[in-house]
Amino acid sequence: MSAIVEIRNVKIGEGTPKICVPLTASTRESICTSAEALKGHPFDMVEWRADFFEELLDPQAVNETLQELREILGDIPLLFTVRTKEEGGNVRLDAETYLGVNIRAMRTGLPDLVDAEIFRGDDITYMMVEAAHGQGMKVIASNHDFSRTPKKEELMRRLCKMQEMEADIAKLAVMPRTERDVLTLLDATLAMKELHQDTPIVTMAMGELGVISRLAGQLFGSAITFGSVGEMSAPGQIPVEKLYEFLKDLKLG
Repeated sequence: MSAIVEIRNVKIGEGTPKICVPLTASTRESICTSAEALKGHPFDMVEWRADFFEELLDPQAVNETLQELREILGDIPLLFTVRTKEEGGNVRLDAETYLGVNIRAMRTGLPDLVDAEIFRGDDITYMMVEAAHGQGMKVIASNHDFSRTPKKEELMRRLCKMQEMEADIAKLAVMPRTERDVLTLLDATLAMKELHQDTPIVTMAMGELGVISRLAGQLFGSAITFGSVGEMSAPGQIPVEKLYEFLKDLKLG
């Protein structure tokens, strides 16, 4: 039986992969406008990509934006993510600043989940997990490789490490260079589903070659897929309406 993480009545790891929509605007007004514009679209979760926020290092501005997002989203789960340049994001932060921004966001009690980049270091990840769990929040441990697709064994090692660090969800994104790279990612995902069910797994192969990985999660074991409303936050994202219709048609059981 695969692990299930339930957040505001959304069961991650059960049934069809949950659709998460990233918000990548740069100002509080435009972020909230984008959140309002999601109404009527088919999705399950929202990710605030705070690395795009021009006032990221202003705690009051971050807190006020989180508060407004919480009011707009109501019971829709909210993931707080600061994606760094090293992992394809929009901001370059030293370890102390990265940790501080995330800890302050957690202390508001407003996000439901927080993203922790495991390659920021074990100490950083453990502190984020402890802080999040202390606030009753869940942690998505993540790694994004924009240069290549490592071998299956390495992919599984990274995902297992996330589980060992007590993250609630393990996420891995890679860049395929060939069709076989996509198969490697899917094979590693399926092996995790079969052999390491401690947490839900989220995987994706980015870019055009990897589109199938965003669609076939239920077949191979990926529990969340990211779809766009407007601008994409990563190469290969699919508009949520198309994503929803495909997942509905593919629904198993």
